[in-house]
Order: sequence, then C-alpha cells, then structure tokens
Amino acid sequence: MTPVVPVASAQDAPAGGTLWSNPEARSADPESGVSLEILGQQPATVTDSGALDLRIRVTNSSDQELSGLQLRTQHQNAVDAPDGVATSLMSNQGEYPWVGPFQQLDGTLDPGEERQFRLTVPVDGRAGSLSGLGLDGPGVYPLLLNLNADLGGSGTSFVAATRTTVTVTETDDSDAPDDTADTADTDRPAGITMLWPLSSSATAGAGQVGDAPEPNDLYLPDESLAEELRPEGRLSTLLSTYRSAAAGSDDLQEATCIAIDPDLLETVSRMSEGYRVGEAPSPVEEPVRLRDRWTSNRTGDDSVEGTGAADAASWLEELRTIVDGQCTVPLPFGGADVDAVTGIDDPRVTELSERGTETISDILDTDSAEGVVVPGSGYVSDASVQRFSTAGRETPTTVLVAQDSVVTNDGDEAGIVTLPGGTRALRFPAALGSALAATGETPTTAAYSAPASRRDLGDDSGAERMAAAVGVLDLELRGAGSSDSAPAGNVIATPPAEWTVNEDDAATWLEAVTGRLEDGSARAVSFGAALRGVASDGTVQEPEADPAPVGGDEITEGRGLAEDLHNFTRIMVDNDNVALTPEIFTRPMVDDLLRSLTDNRRRVADEDAVARDRATERRGSVRALIHELRESVSLLPPGSVFTRTSDSSPLIVVARNGLPLPVRVNVDYESEDGVTLNTPGMQLIPAQGSVTLQMTTSFPSNIRETDLTMYLETPDDMRISDPVTIRMASGPGSGALVVGIGVAVVFGLFAVIRVTKRRRQLANQRGRARR
Repeated sequence: MTPVVPVASAQDAPAGGTLWSNPEARSADPESGVSLEILGQQPATVTDSGALDLRIRVTNSSDQELSGLQLRTQHQNAVDAPDGVATSLMSNQGEYPWVGPFQQLDGTLDPGEERQFRLTVPVDGRAGSLSGLGLDGPGVYPLLLNLNADLGGSGTSFVAATRTTVTVTETDDSDAPDDTADTADTDRPAGITMLWPLSSSATAGAGQVGDAPEPNDLYLPDESLAEELRPEGRLSTLLSTYRSAAAGSDDLQEATCIAIDPDLLETVSRMSEGYRVGEAPSPVEEPVRLRDRWTSNRTGDDSVEGTGAADAASWLEELRTIVDGQCTVPLPFGGADVDAVTGIDDPRVTELSERGTETISDILDTDSAEGVVVPGSGYVSDASVQRFSTAGRETPTTVLVAQDSVVTNDGDEAGIVTLPGGTRALRFPAALGSALAATGETPTTAAYSAPASRRDLGDDSGAERMAAAVGVLDLELRGAGSSDSAPAGNVIATPPAEWTVNEDDAATWLEAVTGRLEDGSARAVSFGAALRGVASDGTVQEPEADPAPVGGDEITEGRGLAEDLHNFTRIMVDNDNVALTPEIFTRPMVDDLLRSLTDNRRRVADEDAVARDRATERRGSVRALIHELRESVSLLPPGSVFTRTSDSSPLIVVARNGLPLPVRVNVDYESEDGVTLNTPGMQLIPAQGSVTLQMTTSFPSNIRETDLTMYLETPDDMRISDPVTIRMASGPGSGALVVGIGVAVVFGLFAVIRVTKRRRQLANQRGRARR
C-alpha cells in the first residue's frame, strides 16, 4: 500500500440550529471531540476505472491524546433519485453496508492538534492508499470514511466519520452492461441551463442621501467588499474561474446566464471612482458662525479613503468582457425578498427593487433578460403572483422558482407553469437547488427543501457538499433525458445569489457541467430558450417550512418606513435650476430599506440572527436619518415668551430649511379658543436657507396669557417640523397707554414748575445776601 503522509491544513465550518436539521440525522455518530472531514475531492466525476484523490483532515479537539489512527471506506448502493443524495448524507455508519478494510494512518495527535492526509481511493477493486471501493458501474454512490483510534489510552474505537458522494461515469471502452446506467435507453440527452450569480452582503453603509448631477461620495462601513474584489477574493474568483472554463467551451457559454445583483453592480461602479470607509457625515448643513468657518470640522467626517478602487475597476472591466455577447439576468436589488416587497406594497419600493435591467444596461452596456424575477427564497406567494399579473407589462413576468413551489393543475412535470393572471413560473429542480445552496463557505438551508432531509450543513466540508451537488446534477440529467415515454426535459442549475464557493469548489462544479456537455450526456440550452418552453396551467404552493423568511413584523416595519419615506419626499419641491430632485435625494434611503429585506445570508443557520439584527439596524438608520432631515426644516421663535401690546404687535419667527431642495410650507398653530394667529400663507423656503415671517395675533378680552404652538406643514396639511411653543402675554391696551402717558405728562409738568420755582427762590436769596 502507498504510505499516507501529512500535508498542510485548512479551515472548519460552523453548526446549525433546530429548524435547520432533522434531529435524527447521524444520530449514532460519536461525540468524542475528534472530527474528520474531506477538504478536497478530485475529480468532480470519476470513471469506473479511475480513482478518487482525497485530502482529509483529522482534528483532535478533545483533551486527550489520539493515537493508532485507522481509516476505512464504507458505501451504500447507487442512489436512484436526486432526493436520495440528501437522505443518504443523514445515514448512520451502520447504514453503509459495503465495508472495506482499515488502513493505518501515520502519527499521533495531541489535544488541539490537527493533521491532513492525502489518499488515493480506486473506484474498482484495486488497491491504493485505501482499498478500492468495488463500485458496481456508473452511478451516484454515498461514501463514508470511518475513523477508529485510541483516544486517551481507552482502546481502539469508532471516534469520527465523514460522508461524501462519488459520481461514477462510464469509460468509453467500458464493458458494463446497458442496464447499469439509467440513461442507456435515452434517445436525446437532457438540456442544461445554469445561472452564475454575482451578489454580496457587503454593500454601502446606511444613512446616505443622493445628489446630482454627480453622486455623493460613497461610504462603505468597512473593506469587506474590497476584499471580495481583490484578485484572490470571492467575487474575483467567481469571474476568473468561469472565464477560464468558458474559454474552452462554447456550450458552457451558451448554457450559462450571468445573474447580477444591481446593488453590487452600482456599488462597485462607484467604488471604481473612489470611496470612503467609515460613517457617512450628516447631510444636514448646520449654521456656522463666520469666524468658525475656517477652524471647525464642518462635515464631522472621520472616514478614511478606501483602498479598493483599482480592484473595483479591474473587476468591472473583467465583468464587461465576460458579458459581451453573454446572457445576463438581473437579480432583485440587494437580494430583497420578493414577497417582502409585495407586502410593503409601495410603488416606488417595488420599482427600485426591479431596476436591474436598466442598471446592467447603463454600467455594462449590454442587454439583459427582461421581465424575469429570480427570488432568493426560491418561491413566491399568491400575493406576489397577483402583483406581477397586474404590473401592466407588455410581456408576462416569469419567476424562476423551485419545482415543488408550483403545481400544475393536471399533475404533470412541465418545466413552465402559467399561474393565475398570466405570470409564468420557470421551474428548477428543488433537489439540485438545495444541494447548490448548501455549497460554499456559508452553506444555506434552502427554504423549499424537505425538512426531513435537512442536516447540519456545518458538519460537512465545502468539498463534501460540492460532491453532493455534482451527484444530484448527474441524477437530474439522467432523469430528464428523453425516452420512449417522454421527451427530453431541461435541468436549470441555480446556485444561491451570494455564492460563497472557493476557487476549488467553483472549478469542480464547472468541470462537472462541462464534462456532461462534452460527453454528450447533456446539451446546452440557453436561458432565453428555457424561458420559451411550453407551459401548463397551475398554482403556487408555498414551502412546508422556510427556516428563516422575512418576518411579518419586518414587513410591517418596512411598510411604515416606506410611508415615512414617501411623505418625506413630498416635502421637497423640484428646482428647475438644479439637477437634484426629491426622488434622487431619497433614493439611497429606499435602497437601504430594500437591503434590509435581503434573502442573502438569511438562511445560513449560524448567521440568521445576525442577518435579522443587521436588517433592523439598517432600517433604524434610515428612520433616524429621516427624523434628522425633517428636523432641519424648523421654526425659530424669538424666545419662549412674547408680550403683545396690541393686535398689531408683530410676532417675528424664522423658518429654516437645511435640505438641499426648497420646501413649500404653511404655518399652522394650536391655542385656546378665540386666539388667532394671522399667518402669511404659503411660503417657499429656499434650499439650505431661511425666510423671516411676520405674523400678528388677536386675543379675546378675557385672556391675558396663553400658550401658542406653531409648526410647519405642507400645502396639503402634512406636518413637517417639530412644534415650537411660546408663552403669549397680552400687555396694556391703547386706551390705558394714553391715560398713562397723560398722567406722566402732568407729573412731568408739575415737577418742572416746582424745579423752576425753587430756582427762582434760590436766586432771590443769593441777591439779598450780596446787598
């Protein structure tokens, strides 16, 4: 046997929760503190005369020494249906009936230590690092690696296991009988269509506003997106891996449609022009004294210059090269949940969530599929179907959903289903969608997956989960091929929007798809051709147990926020002399609302709570910004007390506008019955300016003091500013004033007479003294 030697190490994954996995899954696995996982599995598919190359890792997380490592393979019979792959991965060790001999692994592991090994495992009965599997012809086989060892001197026992899937294909010169392959009798291979998604949870910081003709500076909360755009980053790897694979396969290019999140595209485009990292400064310009203008930090901007502008520009250029002549389809903006947008029921929110085709055209200078909605959840509600049906589009909306989320009226397996109102549902295989959702560094539990077949995805490595997806693809293609009883179908592969596969896993998937196209077991079907298929009538069927939908409380909060945004936008009026409009100014806030409804990361077991908190925080930032902006439109009274001497005494207040657009306002008030404030009528307060308002009041004779509360409102009576209250005191009237003046004059004359008389007396006395 070939000796097994240690190699370099890799990384682990987190665990899941209650709704996320069947508690009976792998219930007999030992809890020894020792783990075993496959870090690499090549090739993607192996011929029946080939061998698997495995890279495994053993980790000793216990507090005892691990020695005497022994490893063996076990496998089940070939899976006969796509759903069977997920079920097999839940099986206990005793449910893998074929058992190979144990092979010694070198080394002893101290507590906290890990070690990696490379293994060669022949598919047939030959020997390698481990004994051959002896697999019986082409098929998809569940494989288990069983690790025995001595933990802490207690004797050799079963300490860990890991599971994967092996997809075996037939060699050209294989003598296997025709009945070993499910597709042997097919006349035409199944079609395959694939989305290649580009999206990211890393996006613009909350609390920004728009400007025109040039946009405001872009503020990102951190450099997470820049990391993804760097040459070895996730988004760069997705582009480079696909570009390399597509360069040698016209069929792969035809079968693939690049699915692009317009939020990501807009953000990267702006990043390429330069950006800031940190919290965006307040958009409200506070008054500053002249002497402070050169010494104060007027913006309050503590951000730093971003470092990823060049990488953003390079990534954007590579994307432009790839989509030149390639199919593209927009994803919902920011991954916003389609049903949540429906629940908010705001025309502007809906419009901005579906602006992807325009964004792709503007930035990439290419056309994209129109009228196509790709829900991140994989399903839509009846309410969303109704929304799409009444949208007034020239062509019906098509939604790309999981096969089990719609049902045909006659029970057939049509690839396209026409829903009530004319909306069309293009179906992808639920088993394949679930398997692809489970791949990557942040595996997702598909909303539409069968709860009984869910497992803790964090217990499997990325390579193991990708191997399962490759196996499901093989079974879907076999089942969709034509036969004497049915024409060939089409398999649509839909990875999650924010696909977190690394370079190896992305290459494995592309190798599997390309291999099927090259060996003739699949044919390329463009996304456009898939959309044109024959449809059957049917209805939607929401999933049995979505582990983490956008909640009703979130939708209610979002609906209220959308109404606040609508009302705030109405406060401002267009100015023909500037390019900025109220809609442009508030659009980033609507974008933040959409981002808070994202499906991205929501169904990742250990990130669900974090995703919800992040969404709540983003909505809170928008609400706080609206409040701050509205407070910048205010009334400034002369003081807290105003004493009037007559009905014509002027009450002077200043109406201030800190917004970058004019606002049209009226002054309204509240006070006791009979108190009247004579307001000046509708006023236009200039952008970031003020107007002085002079008003008068009238009081009933029985009121000497009262409170007067004033506020600004729009011409259609929507309150804008916070109220201000002043104490009104009525001073003496005009009659009393005349009497008072008269008395003062009399007393003044009397005083003058007395002073004059006294002076004369003193003068006379001085005269007599001289004589």
